[in-house]
Amino acid sequence: MKKSRRALPKKSVIPLKKRTAYNESTVPKSYAGIRKRRAKAGPLRLILPRSGLEFPAPPLRVLMVLDQLNIGGTETYTLSLTRELLRKGASVLIAAKKGKLLEPFLGLGCPVYEIDFVGDDYERDEANRSAHMAMLQSIIRTEKIDLVHAHQVPSGIVALEAARTLRVPFLFTVHGTYYDPAFLSVLRRSATVTCVSPAVLSMLQNAGIQAFVVPNGVDPSEYHPLDTAYRSYLRCKLGLPQQAPVVMYASRLSWEKADICEETIHALTLMKQTDYPDLQLLIVGGGKKQDEIQQIVESKNEQTQSPFIHYAGEILNMNAYYSISDCVIGTGRISLEAMSCERPLIAVGSKGFCGLVKPQRYEQIWNCWFGDHDADLPLTQTLLTEHVRKALHEDRTDIVRNVRSGRSFVIDRFHISQTTDKLIDVYAHMLKSRKDARISDLS
Repeated sequence: MKKSRRALPKKSVIPLKKRTAYNESTVPKSYAGIRKRRAKAGPLRLILPRSGLEFPAPPLRVLMVLDQLNIGGTETYTLSLTRELLRKGASVLIAAKKGKLLEPFLGLGCPVYEIDFVGDDYERDEANRSAHMAMLQSIIRTEKIDLVHAHQVPSGIVALEAARTLRVPFLFTVHGTYYDPAFLSVLRRSATVTCVSPAVLSMLQNAGIQAFVVPNGVDPSEYHPLDTAYRSYLRCKLGLPQQAPVVMYASRLSWEKADICEETIHALTLMKQTDYPDLQLLIVGGGKKQDEIQQIVESKNEQTQSPFIHYAGEILNMNAYYSISDCVIGTGRISLEAMSCERPLIAVGSKGFCGLVKPQRYEQIWNCWFGDHDADLPLTQTLLTEHVRKALHEDRTDIVRNVRSGRSFVIDRFHISQTTDKLIDVYAHMLKSRKDARISDLS
């Protein structure tokens, strides 16, 4: 275990602005109740029993626990969440294996404890589990952690045991539908649970688990449309023809997401060989199957006169890559980011195919998390080809209207400040019975 900390000049806490009003009809009743009780009671304060004097409580200290700081939806969301919690006055520490997101987390001024919860094959390190739990217990004690928040299973199991032993509140965010019943049983008995979509909430309720829905959030100032001149510059820099249609597939290249990538390659290769000679495919992401995907890309490129599939690997500056695409294929958080960048989106996830996203289908597609947690149709090359054609042939006026509507939808429902406020409500719910609750600076 190694602790990383970048020395940064001390920054003042960013003053809170008035929060965006929520549509309470879309929020679970438990949310509304917590929020109203907090508003009525006012900020929590520290009271000295004998003197009766009141002092503002110190900032809440949260330990975020992840398997590894890779580039993926869960990790990128945690980075955005951590940044927003810091803005609202919390102290956030990270425990995870080193990865490509280490520098961005350090750039926030967060202490990062490097613990190798998983091996290079992404599997849990059972041999060192006891040592990892001892490390987490040491961090919780020495850093005076108020609450542990975990997001992934291998590290989450260890974090739950460490927090439970020290009687520190533990929160686990369920990011998908891929958890085994044994782990869900542990959560039911021992953790407060949040989840990221209504479809996951339904799954958890069927397993007897009560949970709060806290959607994934994005920062619209980080994901925004770029001007035409800069998009042209980026295309030139990446060797993409200025007038060629560019379709981007972005995802973690593991499990079902890698299979979707392979189907996308086959479908767009056929389109290239028939009636779209200038078509370009941009693939962004990494994972367990990235080597297999690269081999398929090389094979397909050899079948054409000039390479048309461009594998970019893992990218931090996703905003730039969205901007040069005429259409994005993705799911989950990728969908929110693409819509925030005003890109046409075809939603395809682990559970199936949702298709080209239009305003009239926003609620339906959000409920299933853009095909990642539920879907009506299985993915087929025929369906994918049909919807890519629709996206590329849509009237320009309709495209502009739809993508601007998409950005507005993301800002209204998934702004990181709003979703973080919802999470703070859950934190308050967990800590309200503890005399040493330290959340006054977040109210």
